[in-house]
Amino acid sequence: MAVDIYEPIINIKGIGPARAKLFGNMDIFTVNDVLWFFPRRYTDRREICKISELQADRSSVTVATITNISFKRSFRTGIDICSCQAEDDTGAVSLIWFNRKGLNNILKEGTSISICGLPLFRDGKIEISNPDFEVMNDGSDVESFTGIVPIYPSTAGLNARWFRKFIRKMLETYLHLIPDYLPQSILEKRSLQSVGDALWGMHWPESEEHWKVSRKRLAYEEFLFLQTALVLRKERLRRSCEAVKISSDGCYYSRFMDNLPFKLTASQKTVFNEIFKDTENGHPMSRLLQGDVGSGKTVIALGLAAAGADSGTQAAIMAPTEVLAEQLYSQAQKLLSKVGITCTLLKGGQSRSERVALIESIRTGETRVVVGTHALIQDGVEFFDLGTVIIDEQQRFGVMQRGEMLSKGKTPHLLMMSATPIPRTVSVCLFGDMDISLLRERPKGRKKIETRLIDFTKIKDLLQFIINESTAGGRVYWICPRVEDEITNELVSVEKRYTFLKKHLGPLGIGFIHGKMAGDAKNNQLEKFRDGTTKVLVGTTVLEVGVDVPEASVVVIESPERYGLSQLHQLRGRVGRGDRRGVCLLLVNKIEDDIAERLKIMLKTDDGFKIAEADFLLRGPGKISGLKQHGVAGFKVADIFRDSELLKYAKEDAEFLVANPSTFSKDSKFAEKLDVFLKDSFNLLHKA
Repeated sequence: MAVDIYEPIINIKGIGPARAKLFGNMDIFTVNDVLWFFPRRYTDRREICKISELQADRSSVTVATITNISFKRSFRTGIDICSCQAEDDTGAVSLIWFNRKGLNNILKEGTSISICGLPLFRDGKIEISNPDFEVMNDGSDVESFTGIVPIYPSTAGLNARWFRKFIRKMLETYLHLIPDYLPQSILEKRSLQSVGDALWGMHWPESEEHWKVSRKRLAYEEFLFLQTALVLRKERLRRSCEAVKISSDGCYYSRFMDNLPFKLTASQKTVFNEIFKDTENGHPMSRLLQGDVGSGKTVIALGLAAAGADSGTQAAIMAPTEVLAEQLYSQAQKLLSKVGITCTLLKGGQSRSERVALIESIRTGETRVVVGTHALIQDGVEFFDLGTVIIDEQQRFGVMQRGEMLSKGKTPHLLMMSATPIPRTVSVCLFGDMDISLLRERPKGRKKIETRLIDFTKIKDLLQFIINESTAGGRVYWICPRVEDEITNELVSVEKRYTFLKKHLGPLGIGFIHGKMAGDAKNNQLEKFRDGTTKVLVGTTVLEVGVDVPEASVVVIESPERYGLSQLHQLRGRVGRGDRRGVCLLLVNKIEDDIAERLKIMLKTDDGFKIAEADFLLRGPGKISGLKQHGVAGFKVADIFRDSELLKYAKEDAEFLVANPSTFSKDSKFAEKLDVFLKDSFNLLHKA
């Protein structure tokens, strides 16, 4: 047998091409992949008893001999049924399996089997449905069936029992070859097992406590490498890269501030101070700005762009949708153009001659502030001197897109913005290489949005409410559920609701908008909504971010249970942005306890940070857009919520390790592993 943990699985005895293909279906290609392929759950088979000792609804292991067996098919349902009776010296138990192919080749009268399942007592008889079992060759075989037994993710064609024994054999043969990359000082400081002991405990734990300490060791290692990579990147940027100095004492920035039609909040002033503290030191800023709906992030972005113009460099503001890019450009025109800064909008769908002229103005430096969509990172777009990159709604962009935007300049400052607050635990994990600013304060005069939960029994009242609100000068959004990857269904849903509302509220003017419409068509619908030609706009979540119509006072969100809480909060934030108070109506088919309980969070608070915490706990980190690009979805063990304390310790240790260069000496296994980690997961970010 081979002695290399990176030996291809097909080279292992007993693994031919057919089995190797089945292993490949589970992303197992080497021996190392086998060792790190963890159970999805465990079955506790530690309790062994006689048949007479079995207790109702308590899973136990017993050994018995089959005394009677039958196989038949139900003509009514087409289900194959295997039923038998098994006995030991204390009693008998009835066993039944449904649709278990091949049992007729395994189970026969006189066969001794170990059984594990939940007993039921009926009319004095004991029955177990679909029990786990293994055939006993002799009495000692029961030991291989008992204990805490791992249940692995499976694929058709691989027998679960064979697979379990195969993994155990691989552990026994290769585990001693697994290198331990963590420094001994860290293992001792955090009371962590060796990697070999931890891997064995993840596959074959002797107790729940044994599993916990094993899992802790492996989760910590995943966190430590990620955090060290982030801290290291941050340090390297700070020490080795030079960037243009941008300060707040230039004429463009002063004029921008003097012309603002409102006063900055204390929170906005704090964020500007944090930003300029970074941009004045000659090193590239890397900062994430999180702000709740309506907290004033756009002013921060445009103020930084104005200060960048004072330094003689350009700023690029990238938005995920044309609707948002159009709106940002409109605000840039109002606040920047009037102080003498030339702004340009670059998006898809522009004519060739228009696009050529715009690209030329960017290349020559005539344009100082460029607002755009993904069109900004396309080939052919060259900047005269890009000093600042601002990415709005950053969670909608991947690492690669961010890196491509940064590569348009020498070492531009980076400001990423998000209106979807991210819990601190997640922020540390995802953005450990960035400084974080928070906008938690809302501009003065911004009213709290009233949120109500209603069902379709109130539809007549809802329609009358919309009539009253529109007559009084308000506007109404009606959001329809979006079905991912089923665009046709999405459009049918919008059109169906549009037809319904046109029939009942036609005189008000009904418009509709969705993601498949051309940019000009979307803008046309939004303009009609803004000027009051249409009072009700039916749409999908294309309206989620950035759409700002001050007259909008009501948003109806149909089937709110289909959305995450943070997304609902974003949709709710489309109203109440002007003088009128805002109302959010969550419209469900029927108010049921489980739906109502979850949506109660929306009724209780309008604090986006609290809602984000609840949303992440309910939905889990795998739902965060872009996680896979950051490597977090690649965690095999770690969980950023369950292991928040562990993550904090890993960050502390990462900062210590980076501050002590000896950790990264050439003979350091930790440094060797970290180098591979950087190349595999953070190559583009590292270059950026």
